[in-house]
Amino acid sequence: MSNLASLRKRLSAPDQTGVNGNWRTISACLDEDTGEYLNVGVLFKYSDKVEVRMLDSFERIKCLYGQRIDHDSLHHLMLDIEETIRRHHSDLPDELSDTIRLGEPLYASGVNPESVVDEFFLDVVTLGVPIDKHRNNNFRYKSNHKVRETLFEIMREKMALEADHIICNEPYRLKLNNRATIDVDVPLLNEHAAGAIVSAWYKSPIVVENNLLQAASDLLLVASNSDRERSSMSVLMPQESSGMSRTEFTKHQDITRRLLDRYQRSGIDIIEAPSSDVLANLTIDWWKKVA
Repeated sequence: MSNLASLRKRLSAPDQTGVNGNWRTISACLDEDTGEYLNVGVLFKYSDKVEVRMLDSFERIKCLYGQRIDHDSLHHLMLDIEETIRRHHSDLPDELSDTIRLGEPLYASGVNPESVVDEFFLDVVTLGVPIDKHRNNNFRYKSNHKVRETLFEIMREKMALEADHIICNEPYRLKLNNRATIDVDVPLLNEHAAGAIVSAWYKSPIVVENNLLQAASDLLLVASNSDRERSSMSVLMPQESSGMSRTEFTKHQDITRRLLDRYQRSGIDIIEAPSSDVLANLTIDWWKKVA
């Protein structure tokens, strides 16, 4: 069955139990000289929430544009688009910028939001199809926002009201020693400790490095400008079986391990796990000990 036939079949299929809402393509003009818009992602709005999947493999873009487009910049662009959509999903315009636009909203339903997004992504974001057909294409990145959201849900379920005393949904305004203030992104905080939640579940070492550096920077700022003596970083870590090639995984691990070892030596307790459930449980255990 062709991609188009598969897409039409799902659009005309009866409702499935689970979730329903509207899906949209996310298109970008990567080369303004050509003016061509290419699908780089898919979003699915449901129950006042949104699920997003963006392109995270740029092999085909390299074939199309050669060295004209910087891949590191593309990674950051994809992250920025996703973050913008998550922040403003309740009132999204058809055009996010002069070079980024959304497709027409179309009805969709499925077992869960991730499955809906993944199916449409595989159909319409052809840039994500690996050039090597024998290559494992099962890797699915997990955004910082998604990992944080999942951990919050599990913590609220298992810690009840106690979770609300440490979960920070908004940036924390930290008073510095020089009496100035700065907003820091510290999702877990009480009078004794501060904690970060980081996804290392990306193929791009640049993205992983930036996520870890930002989290460590905010934790160290809190530690040096308050009486909080303990800090932790909860990191969702992929395994070799997660879908990366051996080369990708080795490069990922080399960078990630080097950074985590450095942060551990600086006084940050590193909590890591290959699944959100396990990571949440380990994080809960840590906070119960320091509370």
